[in-house]
Amino acid sequence: RMGLEKMTLCGHSFGGYMSTLYALKYPERVEKLVLISPIGVPKPPEDYEQMLREGRGPQRRTQGTTPEAASSSGSGDDAKAVPLDPSQPSMRRSLFFRVAMNLWERNFAPQWIVRSAGPFGRRLIDMYIGRFAWLTEEQRASLAAYAHQISVLPGSSEYALGDILRPGAFARRPLVDRIASITVPTTFMYGANDWVDSAGGEEAIQKIGGRVATGLFRVPNAGHNLHLENPADFNRILINEMRTVI
Repeated sequence: RMGLEKMTLCGHSFGGYMSTLYALKYPERVEKLVLISPIGVPKPPEDYEQMLREGRGPQRRTQGTTPEAASSSGSGDDAKAVPLDPSQPSMRRSLFFRVAMNLWERNFAPQWIVRSAGPFGRRLIDMYIGRFAWLTEEQRASLAAYAHQISVLPGSSEYALGDILRPGAFARRPLVDRIASITVPTTFMYGANDWVDSAGGEEAIQKIGGRVATGLFRVPNAGHNLHLENPADFNRILINEMRTVI
């Protein structure tokens, strides 16, 4: 209705996965693809099945938090592998992890947990949003109210998550195996302390092989929600990337 023939398409997390599929199917509608901490890019690690059994997380690399990291591309020299979870998790944590993964495989998404918790569902949301210490109290309250409202509504797209993603947010059909045919300029953005490893983006860029323009940026002092955690650097990078197609 707006008469837009082409657009710069941005997608965060699972939205990054879906945006990539859209760009692959309708490249004539996309001027540039910006993937913000996209999940579902890499293949699961070789010890994935053992990882699930033991209740531990995969490894990721931490990046520097200097301003220069916000505009760097490539792998960088300040990356090191660290475990997301302790290498020897407690029995309690291991049990919780296995139960959560079992529920996921049966298509029970986090929204189902919030709905099932009844009046305690809002408390679960408040506990999660409470970690966003960089937001004001009013902002956290507004975000918690929004998150709770969309979680308690009747489920819809959440029922597709288990069919698309495996536990740990690894895609059943990883994008790294499909992105080589992308025909639009593609940019990856990650937080310096992101639980989504930027190695997936690096491998995807190698798969693309220079056929189209690519870039990879790491936003300092930010995790998975980089647009909330460091909006200044995030907005600066995004605006610069959008200017390249104007």
